[in-house]
Amino acid sequence: MRDQIIIRMPSDGNSDVVQWIKLGDSILSPSVKQGDLKDIVEEIAGAKVIALAPSNQVLLTRVSIPTSNKQRLLKAIPYALEEELASDVEQLHFATGAADEAGKTPVAVIEKSLMNRWQEKFNAAGLNVDIIVPEVLALPLFENSWTLLVEESGTLFRTDLFDGYGIDSDNIDFVLQLAISKAEQKPKQLQVYSLDDAVQFDSFATDEIEIIHQQGQRGLLWLLASAGIDAQNNINLLQGDYSQREQLGKLWRPWKFAASLAGVWFVLQLTVSIIQSSQLETQSADLKAEAEQIYKQTFPEAKKIVNPRVQMKQKLAELKSGGSSDSKATFLRLLSDSGKAFNQTSGLVLRSARFKNGVLIVEIDVPNLQALDKLKQRLAGNKGMIVEIQSAASRNNKVQGRLQIKGQAS
Repeated sequence: MRDQIIIRMPSDGNSDVVQWIKLGDSILSPSVKQGDLKDIVEEIAGAKVIALAPSNQVLLTRVSIPTSNKQRLLKAIPYALEEELASDVEQLHFATGAADEAGKTPVAVIEKSLMNRWQEKFNAAGLNVDIIVPEVLALPLFENSWTLLVEESGTLFRTDLFDGYGIDSDNIDFVLQLAISKAEQKPKQLQVYSLDDAVQFDSFATDEIEIIHQQGQRGLLWLLASAGIDAQNNINLLQGDYSQREQLGKLWRPWKFAASLAGVWFVLQLTVSIIQSSQLETQSADLKAEAEQIYKQTFPEAKKIVNPRVQMKQKLAELKSGGSSDSKATFLRLLSDSGKAFNQTSGLVLRSARFKNGVLIVEIDVPNLQALDKLKQRLAGNKGMIVEIQSAASRNNKVQGRLQIKGQAS
């Protein structure tokens, strides 16, 4: 079972001094402590924090509204109770529990100003409170029994799962008599907890009602030390505007616009990255296709091209180190010597170059036939180089030519 830290809020609503007790399976001897809310933070460590709202600040009642819709119910409750309340309903906070078999909904009513003060104090102390329940509903409840806790500050009186009162001790007899007379089902027992043995309710003892005294109790928190609080079957005041979801929403709202801008920026950046990635993939595919085409043009005998860059490097290495012993010209020498002549020809564009069996075949574009002829003469001027114009055609104001270049030993 999860540990519980139960905080009893001061009855005046303004005091900063609170009492609390920590309960759990590992805590053999729980003790009631007193101090500031900040002192509790050190003990939280995963425990469920429950605050008890003083009964003199909370009204417990019931309403019968024919709707099962939670939102409509909460909107209708203030107007259903308006005539019974002294304060303006706009200044009050309403929280509900589970409806009974008759369709009546239990309601806890408390001043919004008090809830706001508590929230400010919790936040200032860095304390996250999970639930707030009326303290009278923390009293133990037994079948066919009512429970009374008599303290110096007053008496807590619980009559049902969601019903109870906080009353002055001087008025116990009157309130008890009134409650018994109006009860649809009278209790069979009165469980009375008190520190003062002199407190007696024998006058209410009848054949139908048994008085069971539990002397020696030192207050509500000590009474809870043995059982804790059943948070599931209770009224949590942290509903509506005070729910944890709403409180998180209030913290989130100032940052919502900035977060929206950050979200838009992230989407834009992601979109740009995807587009750029797609463009790079396309460019990579185009470059690979172009490299394969150049490789095929240079080495037309190649049948399988896996990695044109690596294969081209391997072929060049073979040409650089190999070649027949009878040949005096290698591919690199022919290419190097030809390159000098190419650089001296204005407007020349090299379209392709292929080398096979000691012969270099190049396809070029030159401005005119005169330029092609002069290029042949420059190439032929290189020692040991034989040049032949295999074809020449004039297209689009330029001449496309094919030259065969080889060494004399080829």
